[in-house]
Amino acid sequence: MISHFMKKFSEKTYLKDLDRIDLSKCDSNIQTVKDLSYINDNSIEHKLDVHYKNNHVSKPIIINIHGGGFIAGYKEMDSLFANYLAQRGFVVFNLNYRLAYPTINVFDQIEDISNAVKWIVSNAENYEANIDEMYIAGHSAGGVLAVAEALLCHDEKMRDDFNLDERNYTYNGIFLDCGAMHFYINNIAYWGMRNMVFPKGYKKMAKYHYLIFENNPKLSSLAKTILLTNEKDELREMTYHFKKVLDEHHVENQLIDVGSDGHLGIIFKPYTDQNQKVLDAIQAFFEI
Repeated sequence: MISHFMKKFSEKTYLKDLDRIDLSKCDSNIQTVKDLSYINDNSIEHKLDVHYKNNHVSKPIIINIHGGGFIAGYKEMDSLFANYLAQRGFVVFNLNYRLAYPTINVFDQIEDISNAVKWIVSNAENYEANIDEMYIAGHSAGGVLAVAEALLCHDEKMRDDFNLDERNYTYNGIFLDCGAMHFYINNIAYWGMRNMVFPKGYKKMAKYHYLIFENNPKLSSLAKTILLTNEKDELREMTYHFKKVLDEHHVENQLIDVGSDGHLGIIFKPYTDQNQKVLDAIQAFFEI
């Protein structure tokens, strides 16, 4: 009953948040191709949008994964953010994936992201995108999925356990915005969340233990990583926890903790002077 309520509440919150996005701030010169299927089942949860400047110039890729606590949200939540990244010269692939509970779990979502990227690599040149310059971004729970996807590039055993193919690509950088990077924290609220979004018996599964990042020796293989938070982000402590984990694994990283826009700050308001400076800092860190 509680899980069902949480799912419905999250869905209603998503719809309210969607109404708060000021799409009039989008640059109409950015081309948007919507609802491309990366798996041929015609499910809305297996579709993506592409945002890019159609100027016949090869551009770096950002693969963007929305948040929503694994149980809510769609790519449209990040459409304004994707438009602003495209203005800066990226081809942005903004993904949907199957939402958890009652039948889907996080392991299924990791598979979806992997399949989406496989499609992107195969179709990138149709959108002036350069697969040799790929970055991955995740907001909130999407941050967990982004790190998992990046780890799969370097861990054959992990690919085998997830039953995923060998890959011929990797990432140049990772951008985690207000990430749920300590979702395995030992408290009752997150215990309840984990029981919703993972299958029964998950604690004994190898797939789950890859996601306990502080114990994952392959974490040292991650590309340069940006961590973004602010004083009103309710997951701020998780960002600081993950910075410590990255430092301990000798992953080059930078934490940006500015402003008070809250958990959805740069997603909702990428156009503010402060958030434009944040995006400047991210590009400077990645040298792009």
